[in-house]
Amino acid sequence: MKTIVKGTVPTSVVEEITDMIRALCDIAGYGLHSGIRPGESGDRAATYILSKLHAAGLTTARFEPIKVNNPYPSGFEVTVETDGKQTSLSEQCFPMQYCKETPPGGGGLTGEMVYLGDGSQSYFNLVDVKGKIALIDEKMMRGYIASAKEAVVQAKDQGAIAIFRANMYVDSPQQQKGEGLPTDIFPIPVFCFSKSGGDYLRNVAVFGRPHTVTIRHEVSRKVYDASNIVLELPGNGSMEEVILVGTHYDTGHFTGAVDNNGSVALMIKLAEYFFSNKAVLRNRDMIFAWCFGHDFDMNSGHYQFAEAHKDQLVKAVVWDVDHALGGIRYQYDETKGEIVPVEGETCEFYIISNNYIFTKLAGFTMDKHGFTCTQNRFESTGRGPQWGIAPTTSPWVNVASIPLYYHSIFDTPDKITRDQISRAYQAHVEMLENIDHLPEGFLFYDNISKTRSNTPAQVTIAILSETVKVGDTVKVWNDETRFYDDKMAYHYPGVPEWAGTTWDWGDGSQITIGGPTASHVYEKPGTYTITMEFTDTEGAAATAIKEITVLPHSSSPTIVSKQ
Repeated sequence: MKTIVKGTVPTSVVEEITDMIRALCDIAGYGLHSGIRPGESGDRAATYILSKLHAAGLTTARFEPIKVNNPYPSGFEVTVETDGKQTSLSEQCFPMQYCKETPPGGGGLTGEMVYLGDGSQSYFNLVDVKGKIALIDEKMMRGYIASAKEAVVQAKDQGAIAIFRANMYVDSPQQQKGEGLPTDIFPIPVFCFSKSGGDYLRNVAVFGRPHTVTIRHEVSRKVYDASNIVLELPGNGSMEEVILVGTHYDTGHFTGAVDNNGSVALMIKLAEYFFSNKAVLRNRDMIFAWCFGHDFDMNSGHYQFAEAHKDQLVKAVVWDVDHALGGIRYQYDETKGEIVPVEGETCEFYIISNNYIFTKLAGFTMDKHGFTCTQNRFESTGRGPQWGIAPTTSPWVNVASIPLYYHSIFDTPDKITRDQISRAYQAHVEMLENIDHLPEGFLFYDNISKTRSNTPAQVTIAILSETVKVGDTVKVWNDETRFYDDKMAYHYPGVPEWAGTTWDWGDGSQITIGGPTASHVYEKPGTYTITMEFTDTEGAAATAIKEITVLPHSSSPTIVSKQ
């Protein structure tokens, strides 16, 4: 096979990937109502992908019909009436997936807002949400872990008629999925707001300005005909294993350049590369699948693909191309109060896998081509697209980046540089060629190499709020952005020395878990020292500490607002 040497990706390949990203984003559109969704834009995207494959000579690529639910609104509107004036916030918000629509008839739902701050228990102790619209500040950890999830459920349980989640950093609603499965519709409307929209709502609610909020949310919940795109490349027949390369081309959450359109374009060129090699040199059959439905029906396209190809996937090695280009890294600048790019840095990647060796291969390859993988963990089951297309007995790996603007209108083509495209292309080609050159059964064996020394991890503690009240839930994270470990794994049942994180909360209680996140509730006020010890898969440990102040239960919450 014609291996690509680092730094020698043809300029034409980078330009073609760039052009395809732009074309897919043009199909999605830009701004609040953008996205590749079931219906017209989804059909156009599928047709575009297939046409690019056929134009490159991959004429065996084909559509495979599937059914997809659409949980997105057919129409929505939010207006606030105060001081005799009506203000529309419809361009600053978006309904959460799988939440209930407002009563039919066009009148919508009306009510008054109450402010719940960051949704801590201390706010609920002071504010009655029954019959009101609950306004909650939404903070993000790692750009996609939303802080308000538990508060949303509690507000619903305590009788709120609707919920507004106000972004604290990004001037775009960062759309989040619902709290349950598509059949488990959240029983009240939930809207995500941009920072400026949230600032306006907070001003109205905090300062007690008489107001009336009207919400209209209409969802057709229609089932659409859609398509997966599948390409099969036969190998030389020397091995029974199959290499499955998969991605998703739906972008329910706004434009989706980094989120998935970049991965779709990259995978088209990967398919071309392996098609150009002689089948006699390819040890394993290869299947490329562009699946639809990730954002609409709990990965329906992935599961329908897996069912249609279950006989072929018995011995599949799965590489999930997901958010694969990284994109420019952005961070929130506290002094400027805005999001700014970090010069010369690509968004950090995470690796999720059910296979220790596969994780090591992926991490080594990404590092070799200049990508930093900061979160690496094993999971035998999960919820993302990689699990939908991977049989539980197969080795699979997902390497993806989550930028700060993930699932927002900022996910546009200008966030991806040509250098990132070149390096990502090289990394994926090299990884897939390495898989094909492995002895049959190597990844399935899943043994552990201990041929080199083990360096303890570099760890810090990230905490959502350093000042809380008795009864509040304290949320912490092993590192937030700076975690790195050369053995790079969290808990995996098949590893003798399992990787775990032990949290000592400083009040006599501890918890040991397999993943990076933890939470705790303090019962008494005071200053406590949180100690976190991370132990990797081969026994090396690292420790970090963080102080936290717990205020008495009776203290009034601090109100953050803009006048």
